[in-house]
Amino acid sequence: MNATDRARLYLEKLPPAVSGQGGHNATFLAACSLVRLGLSELDAWTLLLEWNSRCLPPWSERELRHKL
Repeated sequence: MNATDRARLYLEKLPPAVSGQGGHNATFLAACSLVRLGLSELDAWTLLLEWNSRCLPPWSERELRHKL
């Protein structure tokens, strides 16, 4: 299993970010985890977009890039 696979499994276990319920912190944690796992910027971005689809409401690409 490579780093991208491990990161994807990790993100699947994280709850989605929910506005008004610590969504900023949840999203920042997800982004930091991808960096900590040593993913390339492209791989981290791809996985963060996948995870973001579960967030309520989803973050804009601009907001996600800022966090990553």
